[in-house]
Amino acid sequence: MRKPLMALAIAACLVMSVVGGLLPILQGWIFFVIALYLLATEFETGRIWVKRARGRWPILDRWIIQARDHKWAPSHLKEFEDITDPTK
Repeated sequence: MRKPLMALAIAACLVMSVVGGLLPILQGWIFFVIALYLLATEFETGRIWVKRARGRWPILDRWIIQARDHKWAPSHLKEFEDITDPTK
């Protein structure tokens, strides 16, 4: 039951990131990073995808680093950064 709920949460965060990109009030990149966090921590395939994406697109790497220091970021974002670091 946990995996389908996580997949639903990931989809909701991705929708919120699109809405946040359209509305100036909502920070869309935060929801995008949270969706990546859930994807990488719950699914091994997601971890591989995020690791490859961080190596390929440096802007994504910068977003993850910025999100780690944001006041609304989850406390486990440092762990996410470690498991998806493309240099490791």
